[in-house]
This record gives sequence, structure tokens and C-alpha cells, in this order.
Amino acid sequence: MRLSPSQLSVIKSGLDAIGREMAVNLRRSATSSIVREARDFSVALTDARGEVVAQAECIPIMTAGIALALRGIAARIDLASLTDDDALLMNDPYQGGQHLQDIYLLTPIFADGELIGFGASTAHHVDIGGSHAGLSAHATELYQEGLRLPLSRFSVSRDFNDPNGFVRQVIAANVRVPDAVIGDLQAQFAANATATRRLTELVARHGRDEVLQAMADVKDYAEKRVRSAIESIPDGTYHATETFDASPWDAGTAEIVAKVTVDGSTIDVDFSGTAGQIPGNVNCPFASTVSSVQSAVRCMLDSPDIGFNEGCNRPITVSAPSGSVLNPRPPAAVRARLTPASRVFNAVIRALGQALPERAVATGFDTTTAIAVSKSGEDGYQVALEILGGGWGACAEHGGPDGLDNPISNCANAPVEALETDFSHFRIAEYALVGDSGGDGTHAGGRGIRRTYVATADGVAVAGYADRHTVGAEGINGGAPGGTGNFAIHRADGTVTELPCVYEETLNSGDSIVITTGGGGGYGAPEREVSA
Repeated sequence: MRLSPSQLSVIKSGLDAIGREMAVNLRRSATSSIVREARDFSVALTDARGEVVAQAECIPIMTAGIALALRGIAARIDLASLTDDDALLMNDPYQGGQHLQDIYLLTPIFADGELIGFGASTAHHVDIGGSHAGLSAHATELYQEGLRLPLSRFSVSRDFNDPNGFVRQVIAANVRVPDAVIGDLQAQFAANATATRRLTELVARHGRDEVLQAMADVKDYAEKRVRSAIESIPDGTYHATETFDASPWDAGTAEIVAKVTVDGSTIDVDFSGTAGQIPGNVNCPFASTVSSVQSAVRCMLDSPDIGFNEGCNRPITVSAPSGSVLNPRPPAAVRARLTPASRVFNAVIRALGQALPERAVATGFDTTTAIAVSKSGEDGYQVALEILGGGWGACAEHGGPDGLDNPISNCANAPVEALETDFSHFRIAEYALVGDSGGDGTHAGGRGIRRTYVATADGVAVAGYADRHTVGAEGINGGAPGGTGNFAIHRADGTVTELPCVYEETLNSGDSIVITTGGGGGYGAPEREVSA
């Protein structure tokens, strides 16, 4: 079937609207602050093969990863036997997932008894078990990080909606805050139900064959647009190396080595020479590596209006040595996988900046600064999880934005009021930008932030991780590097203890932990006053 341009445009708008409505419904249905306020989730509509055809603008590393999580789904699940009471669940980093906290949920969508797609959602769950509430900073293998769920099929009515259902009970029994985790899973079901309802309405309005053809055509069109944009990049091989601090695991400074080859309408990214996997939680599953590359390439293309679907990824190939920090072997721990993933993003941006100097940008702080604040009491656990951003790098046109999560994460700032409404075991004493933390330059890098958590009870556990605590984000074209991050505990008796960039500690009432993030690199040599 061949659709007219107007038919394709109308149906494509309908598909895109499904993704946006899924995102709104998930956020408004969510229980935990990390999903509801920070918006650490993604949604997509896929075809029957699990290839993304439309999705909302949410978390880049998650959105690019949805298709990877579903790749080869037909080899593991008998698609012909699926019913509208079935769902698929997974969080396995070694089967296309990200890290254990990101649970993927897929529900099949049928038209006239035929499987035509899936509603897909993933959310970062506030706790998934493991050795420490919220996150296990010192884990050395995946088993210590929490509950691992291989891609599995289950009956929604029997195994989840029923309070005694097996899937519901297994998850609830292995997490510290079951109400929050089950509540967020129910929000994912709500988002997926939106996909089912809206896609079947679209089929009723335009016809099944027409919608299925449009789902194929939008991928082909996106591929065509991406290839055309890549063709405008000068052919060649471009190299960049980025580093992160692996000293908490006695691994010194770890290198991410990228070779980016542009050849006509294709881009190949090879990470040979990258550091080997690390005996800590800072390894990056290959799906996250691929997602980071895809996100970086899209940022550098001069076609910002290309809708994202699986067609966008066809011109891009990625390879990383097995056993490296970007393609670890199980059971390597992966909770902090965004640290090396961010350096993947930085390396590809820097390499393509050599080919496109007018689009080059200084490196941002681009570090996930995660903190879990938890308390166990007679009524169970309270677990707060936050993702804090820093300054972005400057470019030729403007300075770097202040206090934003890194580009491949894109979490929102959780309002202080929302956190203090949800939790009673801490309060926020300060939330401020850090002056002069952005690198100087013709355009300055963005500033980092400072956030102070004060324990309001004894026995408040805190854990977290970050990067760029020793070396700041690099400037470009003469711009200065951004400031570094810092963690410190201020005890109620006045004692101050500096923390490493990976930590697990306990606060008592009146103690506080101060989280400081760094700034982005500057662009261009700083303008100096000339004395008379």
C-alpha cells in the first residue's frame, strides 16, 4: 500500500500524539518523586516487532534503549500466542536493559485479533532491593544491586492485578518501598493502556492496513532524513578520548576512546582501546553505550525536527570490546552506568565537533550526581532518590545553561516542597547555584548547584556517586574548564568530613550532607580588559 503525503502526515501526527499522552498519563499516575517530579521515565509505541515508531521526549538514554530492550523479542516470546491479558516485563542489563532500577513494561496491542504493536514504558524505580536502599554504591556484582528480571511473559489479571499474583508478590517482597514500586508500575500500565486505546482508535478512524503502512513509512522517512543529515558531515575518521575517575575502585583514571568514522550516509563508532570493566558499579551495559552514541549523533545533526523512531538508528553502528567498561560481561555491577555513558556522549560530541566546528560545544559537567536518603522505622522504609545536574558547556552562540541534568539523562529538578511533603526524615536547608563554577570564556560554561540535606532523625542512611570531583569539564577553543563537584558531611557538633565521589554514610539528627555539582566548560578565550 502506498499512502499519500497527506495521509502519512495525519497518521504520523496521531502516532506522535499517542507518545505524548502516554508520558502525561504516566507522570500524573506515578507514586514516587523520582518519576512524578524528576520525570525519570520514558514511553514509546512500537510495531509488532518491537521497533519504536513514536515516543515522547523524555530520557534520551532510555528512549534510545527501548528498541534495544525489545530487539530479538520474537526469538524469546511466541508473539502469535500473545493475548490482550499478557504483558512483558524486564530490567536485565545483559538482555538489552539499562540498569536494574529501569523496569521495562510492554503490553501487546491488537486490531481484529492481529498483533499490531506494543505500548512500551520504562521508569526508574526508587528501590529494587540490593545491599543499600535506593542505590548500592559499593556493589561489585549485579547480584548485590537488586532484583534481576529477564524478559518474561505474564498474565496481568492473574499475576499482577490480583494482590496475590506471583509477579506482584515477587517484586513487592524484594523492594523496601513496595507501595511506591507497585504504584509506579501501575502508572506504567496506565501509560500502556493509553497506547492501546489510542492506537485502536487510530485504526478505526483510518483503517488497519493504512496505519500499519504508516508505522513502516515513518521509520523509512526518519532513516532517509538522518542519512541526508549525515551526508552533510565531511567524510573522515575522527578521534576523541574522555576520562572518568575510577579511583574508588583502584582503577585510576579510566579512558573512553572513540573512533568515529563518517562514510557517506553512515556513521560507525568504535570504542576499541577503552578501559576494561571495573570491579565496581560503574560499568555501562552495551545497550546504554549504543543509546548514548545515538543521542550524541542526533544532537550534532543539523535536522532537529526529525521525529525519533527506530529508523533514525539504522545508519549508525556501534562496537565496543567485550569485557570493556562499555560492554561488560555479567555479572558486573552497572548501577552508575551513566558515568561512562556520559563520557561516550562527550567523546562522540567532541569527535564530530572536529568535523563540524561551527556546531562544536564545550564539555558540560555531564555527570549523574545521584543521592539516596533513606530511613527504616517501625512503619517501614522511607526512600528518597534524587538525580542532580550541573552546568552545561558553552558554544559559539551562547553560554552554557545552569543546573541541568546531563543531556542523556534529562531528569527535572524535584521541587523542595514536594520532597518535604513526601518525606519526614530530612529537610532541604539550601538549594542554590554555585557562583563562578562555570568555566570562563567568550561564553562561560553553566554553573553547578549546591543542595544541603539535613537529617531530622537518627539513623538516616545516605549513599551516592558522581564524577568530576578532581578534574572539571573541559573548555573548547581557549575556554577554561568548569568547576568540580564535592560531597561533604557537616555533623551537628561542627565536624566536617569530605567524602569521596562514591560513598555510603549515616546521618543523625542535625547532621547534614552538602552536595555540590560542577560547571560546564567555557567556549573561546576569555575577553580581557586592556589597561590604558
